[in-house]
Amino acid sequence: MSINYKLVQKAALEDRVAHLYLFHGSGTEERRQAVLELALMLNCKGENRPCRECPACKKIVSGNHPDVYFLKPSPNSIGIEQILTLQAKISQKNYEGKYKICLIEEADKLTLPAANALLKMAEEPPPNTILVFSTGNAERIIPTLRSRAQEVYFPLPQEEVLGAEQEAFLLSGGDPDLARKITLLGTDRVRAWLDKYFTILETGDFTKVFSLWPLEQEEFRIFLQTLAVTGRELVLKGKLSPQFLTEIRHISEAINKQVNHRLALEVLALKHLRQGGMDIG
Repeated sequence: MSINYKLVQKAALEDRVAHLYLFHGSGTEERRQAVLELALMLNCKGENRPCRECPACKKIVSGNHPDVYFLKPSPNSIGIEQILTLQAKISQKNYEGKYKICLIEEADKLTLPAANALLKMAEEPPPNTILVFSTGNAERIIPTLRSRAQEVYFPLPQEEVLGAEQEAFLLSGGDPDLARKITLLGTDRVRAWLDKYFTILETGDFTKVFSLWPLEQEEFRIFLQTLAVTGRELVLKGKLSPQFLTEIRHISEAINKQVNHRLALEVLALKHLRQGGMDIG
């Protein structure tokens, strides 16, 4: 059962925090800022925590505090080597903070060996050490880890958080992380990719797939994510087969395994056309 982040803040000010948290919901940036705020509350040297003015607070804000760690996928998963390196750091004595804070971003990308390696830390954490899993999909955290964590849910930010890019928010299906990526690429550009792809499905003309180049690999990932969002809406309307989404998931997994993204797009288009394209009637 998830709790509100305000309860975590209250616990931090009273020095009664849990040793393992699972932050989920909202976007990566919102969850990261929440962890930084937690680190400030726990390690601030000022009278009114967090003061944001003491040396400890300034180091945390600048990303230079020796007892605050951030771990990200490298590049598409978090492997056991990364976890063993992290464990070696955490096992050492605190450098200057009262608490060690470790954020594992996109924790749903932990490999099974890496997740299993974290179990001992979850069961027997070092003193004054807080581990935070951050993910947009809590269901993908293995049960043995999830059951040991205090879950904290972050609701999606209001659309106005993203400023004038309302369409980016809609194209993302309400995913703040994806919406930010769409905004950086250009909403019109992403919309054009989708329009071109659905034109292929409507006309059955496979040769039009080449009009999508040049798409770089990261751009293709974003295209797949937005295609899945739009695809879900069309599946619900009965204009596409549910298999449409299955094929996107398979191609996304292939891309994570370093399959050539241009070949992957051609394969995806062929599979979708074999499913009968798109019913626009």
